[in-house]
Amino acid sequence: MDISVQKQNGVVFTPQWVADFMVSEILKNQKIIGNEKILDAGCGEGVFSAAAVRKFSELSGKPVERVIEENIYFIDISPDYIKTTKKNLQKLSKEKILKFNDILADFCFYNFSQKFDYIIGNPPYVRIQNLNERRAQLQEKFKTASNGSIDLYYCFFEQALKIIKNYGKICFITPNSHFHSFAGKNLRDLLSPYLEKIVDFDYFQVFGDATTYTAITFLNKDKPSMFLYAQNFKNDFSNLEYRQISQKNIRSERWEFFSDDYSQKIKELNKKYSKLNEVADIHYGIATLKDDVYIFSPEKFDDSYFYFKGYKIEKSLCVPIIKASTYKGLDQNLYLIFPYENEKIISQKKFQEKYPNAYNYLSDHREILESRDKGGGKNYEEFYAFGRSQGLKTSFGKKIITSTMNIAPRFYVIENKKTSFFAGYCVKPKYEYIDIYQLCDALNSDFMKEYIESVSRSYRGGYKSYAKSFLKDFVHPYFFKSQPTLF
Repeated sequence: MDISVQKQNGVVFTPQWVADFMVSEILKNQKIIGNEKILDAGCGEGVFSAAAVRKFSELSGKPVERVIEENIYFIDISPDYIKTTKKNLQKLSKEKILKFNDILADFCFYNFSQKFDYIIGNPPYVRIQNLNERRAQLQEKFKTASNGSIDLYYCFFEQALKIIKNYGKICFITPNSHFHSFAGKNLRDLLSPYLEKIVDFDYFQVFGDATTYTAITFLNKDKPSMFLYAQNFKNDFSNLEYRQISQKNIRSERWEFFSDDYSQKIKELNKKYSKLNEVADIHYGIATLKDDVYIFSPEKFDDSYFYFKGYKIEKSLCVPIIKASTYKGLDQNLYLIFPYENEKIISQKKFQEKYPNAYNYLSDHREILESRDKGGGKNYEEFYAFGRSQGLKTSFGKKIITSTMNIAPRFYVIENKKTSFFAGYCVKPKYEYIDIYQLCDALNSDFMKEYIESVSRSYRGGYKSYAKSFLKDFVHPYFFKSQPTLF
């Protein structure tokens, strides 16, 4: 199949070691009679179908050719993949396969005439907005696709649950973004009652040619009361350490895979103490959408001007700024051209009169600035306005800053009220009696590390997301509810 077609259809081929594990796990401890039906949903080149044939034949004692003819079903939207899967299944047997249970159709819209005991697969990974004419149909048919920037694999889960038998099982490898994303809420609500096991690859890249954070999800239509969760950071499944999690501890707002002990600890903390967003405000930094134009390190300066790259900029228009993603407590010698007064953009007339050198510099970069937002920068109130209005006020003042991603908690107090920041978040106490340094200590504590490890997304290199959506719910024993002061 053409590479561009593969990309459009969200094709990402599954490594053999992953397919073998998924098939082995879904059939493990099952009483195989020999008449069970297994469906490979979106078969691609048939890696799951072939793995299922081998394992089912071993467990049932049936010859491979009979398993292919009687037990294995596979569906794909591509005739090329149906053809390839047939060839690969035939290679498993010296006997000629007389009948294949192949279905050339779109899995999400096919009207199945029977239900299945097991459904396995690697659904396509493609954003719904890239599906053109299929988008409206999917949104109409599937609740999981009804709102937000969802992925096609959401619909695969929903369709599979419709065609699985009452005590059947489903196993898909998909992106793990729906664990936490806003758009994934409907999918989380749908899947939660059926969770049996999750193997989360976290930041480990299973697919060598695709930067995708994935997980294997096992569902049981029998609605287990508990499920198992493990993280796996290697290209095999040896020595997995599962934690047992109660279904009742899973929230639809986002999935947090707490053990019962940790869940109880969180409940006790929540009874006694406040969440971070109850004692402090969390703000985004400045967003110019063209930082390399607005932010600079001066090569030299005098009483009135900064000098860099052959330009001079009025010092009175500039403010010190910190790049939170790389800040380690040392002066970064960065300054921001800040064409605002009282959070309002300075008019061109005033700008040219009061800051002619800065105006000329930005004018020289006008074409670049107007190309922001895919050309939408031409419609900004002034061509030199920042791409976003966030942080025009809230990025200043005494604050605690952190990066959006860290390996461990990394929070710093910034004393200078005139300093702004970008590429991160700031935390500001809501009340004057809160000691900002003690608050910073709480944010850098082992409590925070343990909390982020449990709730946050991971990325390559072991980095964890410190997004506002995670930070706001952080609870610490310093955050007293009943006492008049925090510390």
